[in-house]
Amino acid sequence: MNLSFDHKVALVTGAGSGIGLVTAKAFADGGASVALVDANENAIRAATEELVSAGHKALAVRCDVADEAQVPAMVEQTISTFGRLDAAFNNAGVMSPAVETADADGEDYDRLISINLRGVWNCMKYGLRRMRMQESGVIVNCSSMAALSVSWVERSTMHPSTV
Repeated sequence: MNLSFDHKVALVTGAGSGIGLVTAKAFADGGASVALVDANENAIRAATEELVSAGHKALAVRCDVADEAQVPAMVEQTISTFGRLDAAFNNAGVMSPAVETADADGEDYDRLISINLRGVWNCMKYGLRRMRMQESGVIVNCSSMAALSVSWVERSTMHPSTV
């Protein structure tokens, strides 16, 4: 499929590696200006430099999406640089350690929820505010099979007669 994103602006969270980075590159290859967002500043700077050196318009933004105070600044930095926000790909996420729920750490769980759920909500909230003002835009929230890993660990460690 050959889509054109000429004159569009895309914001991609979790763009320092993996699916987020591939998505940011696809937007850039399609002609979009891209804000690459990640909590890992070194990864996001390297990814952005790679796109810029290939002739794309790209911006590195360090942001912890779980921190609601950082998210509006991320959106505003994108808009002040590129003038608008047409697409947001909310991809930032973490996996919890592969342990049984009975042995899990509450802090790990809180971190998982704050990034994977609250972080997506934060990004939607502030992205939607801008898109509502523009009367256009699209948001895609990405998830992965990792969401099922805790349930699988629990089932795989139980005796078959109890599952």
